[in-house]
Order: sequence, then C-alpha cells, then structure tokens
Amino acid sequence: MIKLKDILLETIQLIRDRKGKLIGMIETHGSGKQTFRGPTGKFLGWYDPHLDTTRDHTGTVVGKGNLLTSLITIYK
Repeated sequence: MIKLKDILLETIQLIRDRKGKLIGMIETHGSGKQTFRGPTGKFLGWYDPHLDTTRDHTGTVVGKGNLLTSLITIYK
C-alpha cells in the first residue's frame, strides 16, 4: 500500500560530473526513502533507510547502505 508520505517529495539533489553535466537526481521523500533517476528522469533505483538497503530499478538488492550513486553505471 502506497502511503502519502512516500509520494511527497521533500528535496531533489542534482548530481553533476566534474564538468557540470547533470548525471542524475536523488529525490528524498517524506518517509526518508530516496529514489535515484538518470539525467533524463529514468528511474534507476531506490534506497530504503528503514531497511538500510539499496535496490536497482528491477528491485534487486544492490547492497546494504545508501549506494544510490553506484547506480549511475546502470544508466551509461
């Protein structure tokens, strides 16, 4: 069941490379859950702070902890 606090965005952090090119966005939701999107908005995965687990866009566990920036390689 989707809860309203999971839908509401609190912040969007833009991730840029050394040249300033946008390479991704981390969206933090009201529940603390974070989603990661590529520069075109393609969904790449999410981090659940309550489980301390990062998953890719297919739902496969990437690892423990917040590893969202490691999902950049999925986009390339």
